[in-house]
Amino acid sequence: MSESRPRLLINLAVLVCTVLVFAGALEVALRVIFARSLDFGMEMWKYAAELKRPVADPKLSFVHVPNRSALLMGVQVSINSRGLRDQEYSPAKPAGVYRIVMLGDSTTLGWGVPLDQTVAKILERELNRAGVPGYRRIEVINAGVGNYGTVQEVEHYKIYDRALHPDLLILQYFINDAEPVPKERTPGLLGRSYLLSFVISRYDVLMRVAGRRPQWNEYYAGLYGDDRPGLRAAQDALRELVAITSRDGVRLLVTILPELHEINGAYRFTPEHKKIKDVLVAGRTLVIELIDGLRGHGPESSLWVTPADPHPNGKANALIAAQIAPWILENIRGMR
Repeated sequence: MSESRPRLLINLAVLVCTVLVFAGALEVALRVIFARSLDFGMEMWKYAAELKRPVADPKLSFVHVPNRSALLMGVQVSINSRGLRDQEYSPAKPAGVYRIVMLGDSTTLGWGVPLDQTVAKILERELNRAGVPGYRRIEVINAGVGNYGTVQEVEHYKIYDRALHPDLLILQYFINDAEPVPKERTPGLLGRSYLLSFVISRYDVLMRVAGRRPQWNEYYAGLYGDDRPGLRAAQDALRELVAITSRDGVRLLVTILPELHEINGAYRFTPEHKKIKDVLVAGRTLVIELIDGLRGHGPESSLWVTPADPHPNGKANALIAAQIAPWILENIRGMR
């Protein structure tokens, strides 16, 4: 009996060491495999681990880490000193400049596309090419943050982006922006381990395939029940943004980006969009539904970053900018 215990401990130690060596080898292998990846789940984890940090504000939850960069979905994402994916801008607006700030989530940030293919930068080029008498330059600042909802976007504007003194504020709304604000925590081991993140992301996929978690269409529709706290909070945040911009003398434009899985036929989320539009129309805010300008340009997947990731790609962003630019030019010229 006394001899069997040391042997058991030795066997247990060998097993633990074997598992640790195997896990270490998998960790190294996954770091190599996903160093330049287009895997949505792993790249979103890398984005959170490398470019985000938690904050105490419960309406904000997290922000970008200033002055940090990461390779995500095969493109470089660089964050400036103000926590924005853009070049540096001084809060003091230069003379002769018309300044636009774009709020939004990962679709505004430009998930999966280079900075120059984001809606903000395409708009900036097109507006400056067209030219506006009385202004020597038009700036369009990208204030998009991945995984933000409307409450966070408005809070971010109040704390950070309002100080940029925009002439025009554009908020790009997406169907999942009615999600409740998540509670972001310091990631700990999850923020460092590729292996743990890989296992969790694959488990989530398996749960969806097995029907244990809702599919994307069911999940999005479920956010818009009249009793859903996330929807009510998003609507209240929009009302607050309307009031703030009105007091500041800032023009407000809201664009509604459709879910890009099914836009060439009947669009399933029209009733959900209406619940957002009604709030804005009541506040006399202009709303542009972007779906019509995105339809009829080939299969829906031709507008996606990858076949498995329906974020808008450069082609889609150019089509979005083409719908917004004429309204901006008409309104700027109308104010001169």
